[in-house]
Amino acid sequence: MLNALPGINLTFLIHSVTILFIAIDPLGNAPLFYGLTTMLSDEKRERIVKNSCQVASLILIIFALVGDLLLYYFGLTLADFRIAGGIILLIYGIAGILGWTEATGIRHPEEAEAIAIVPLATPLLAGPAAIATVLYIKAVYGLVYAIISIVANIVITYFMLANSGKMLKIMGENGAMALSKIMSMLLAAIAIAMIRTGILEVIKTLH
Repeated sequence: MLNALPGINLTFLIHSVTILFIAIDPLGNAPLFYGLTTMLSDEKRERIVKNSCQVASLILIIFALVGDLLLYYFGLTLADFRIAGGIILLIYGIAGILGWTEATGIRHPEEAEAIAIVPLATPLLAGPAAIATVLYIKAVYGLVYAIISIVANIVITYFMLANSGKMLKIMGENGAMALSKIMSMLLAAIAIAMIRTGILEVIKTLH
């Protein structure tokens, strides 16, 4: 059906949605979210999920719409961004493999519901890795793919966070952590590919 839509390439769309899913990492964030909200009622937890996903989607959409203007303003090329974005994603991929995330230092938030914006919406969901990926998707595939990828991933993330307790019971904490490690490894591999492509483009430009 998607192939029937004008200008939509299914392969490009699947790739866009997949790499943003890996960057947002709802599998890795679900146990963190559950741990930060375990003291709350189901109603409050669901409200936090909604607020977090709404803010995260707004942040990513804003960067999808105007983020590339910043690149042009500073005279940056797509190759420059691919290298810089790849380095950012590589750092996050390695950090994820080593078991570090932005939430690892959070222990006792003063106001439980305040975490809907920070750290859940940003930087956990709409952090540097996700923002860099959105800009990359727009630069390579176009704005339509970036917007669709954001919407699709926010919907997926919402359901995964809203059902984080059930997920942990099914997968187990070790299973969730193992999947998170795999996602981090994929993110690192994608980052290397971005850096390699950017360097090759710079070399072609110099020649």
